[in-house]
Amino acid sequence: MSATGPVRRARSPLPASRGARWLREGEAVAAAALAVALLAFGLPRVAGVGWGQVGAVLAQLTAAEVGLLAAVWLAGLAVQTVALSAALPGLSHRRAFFLNITGSAVSNLLPLGGAAGSAVNYWAVRAWGFGTPAFLRWALVTNIWDVLGRLAVPAVALGWFLAAGTHSEALTTAGLGACATLLVLLVVTVLVLREPRRVAWLGRVVDPVATLLRRPPAPGTSYSDRVVAAVASVADLVRVVWVRLTVGKLAYAVMQAVLLWLCLDLLGARPPLVVVAGAFAVERLLSLAVISPAATGIVELGMTGLLVALGTAPAPAAAAVLLYRLFVIGMEVPFGGALLGWWLLRRLRDRARDRAAGRGPAGRGPAEPAADPGPKDPRTPAVTARRSR
Repeated sequence: MSATGPVRRARSPLPASRGARWLREGEAVAAAALAVALLAFGLPRVAGVGWGQVGAVLAQLTAAEVGLLAAVWLAGLAVQTVALSAALPGLSHRRAFFLNITGSAVSNLLPLGGAAGSAVNYWAVRAWGFGTPAFLRWALVTNIWDVLGRLAVPAVALGWFLAAGTHSEALTTAGLGACATLLVLLVVTVLVLREPRRVAWLGRVVDPVATLLRRPPAPGTSYSDRVVAAVASVADLVRVVWVRLTVGKLAYAVMQAVLLWLCLDLLGARPPLVVVAGAFAVERLLSLAVISPAATGIVELGMTGLLVALGTAPAPAAAAVLLYRLFVIGMEVPFGGALLGWWLLRRLRDRARDRAAGRGPAGRGPAEPAADPGPKDPRTPAVTARRSR
C-alpha cells in the first residue's frame, strides 16, 4: 500500500458529500421556483383574471371571518388526533396534535419533505419513551390510511357528479383512476394483513443483499422473519383500532371540505356543493404529487381550473383556493415551527437544569414523562416504553 493511498481515500468522500448537499439544495430551490412560477404565471392564466382582481376579493375578508376559518382549521387538526393516537397506543391526543403540526411544518417546506417530517416525529416519539418498532408501525399505518382516504374522495365525488348529472371530463378520468387504484390498494392491504407470510419474499430478497453489505441478521434469525413479524404486528394493531383510524381520517377530510366551502362562500363564489366536492377531490388527488413543496402550484391550478370550468366566478374561485391552501398548508409552517421551537427550547432548558443538578448520564436527554397509558382493550399490542434518564 502506498503512502498516498490512505490520504486519497480520506479525501474522496468530501467532494461526494459536498456534491450531494449541493444537489439537495438545488432540488429544493428548483422545486420552490416551480411552485412560485406556477402560482405567479399559471394561476392568472387558468382563472382568466389578474392578481389585482384576486387581491381585491381577498381584501373583503373581515377579522371575524378569518377567525372562523382558523377555528375550523384547528378543529380539523384536532379531530385527526383520533386516528393518530389510535395508531400508537399510549399516545395522547395532545402529543398526536404536536406530531401532526410539527411534522407537517417541516414536510411542507421541502420537496419530498415527508422523510424530514418523519425524522422530526421520530425524534419526539423516542423522547417520549416509545420504541422504534412502535414508531415505524405508527408511520406505516397512518400513511396507509391517509393514501386510501385521499383516493376515496375522488371516487365519492365521481359518484356524486354522476348522480347530479354534472359533467367534468377531467374529474371523470381522475375519479376512475382513483377508483381503480383504491381497489387495488385495498385488496393488497387486506390480503397482506390477513396473511403476513405473503410478504416473506421481501425479507428473502433483503437477506443476501444485507450479507453483501456486511449487515447480516442476528444468528438464528433472518430478515424474512423480521418482515413477517412486523407485518403481523401491524395486522394486530389494525384489527383493534381500524374503526378509530377510519373515523379520525374521515372526520379530518370532512372538516377540510367544510373549510374549502367556507372559503368559497365567504368570498362570494358560492358554487353548488357538488362542485365544491369536485374541487376538494382534485385537491386530495393532486396533493399526492409532491414535485413541489406540498404540491404547491399544482394543486391550486387544478382546483381553480375545475371551479372555473364548472361555472364559478374566476376571481372569487382563485381567491378562495389560495385562502384555503394558506390555511391547510401555509399556516402549518409558522404554527408548527413555533411549537417545535418551543419544545426544543424547553428540552434544552430541562437538560441544562438536570446537568446543573448532577442528574442523568452524559449525552442523554432530560427525564420525560412515561408514555400515556394505552387503550384498555387486551388485544392491543403492547408498546415497549423507554424512559429517558
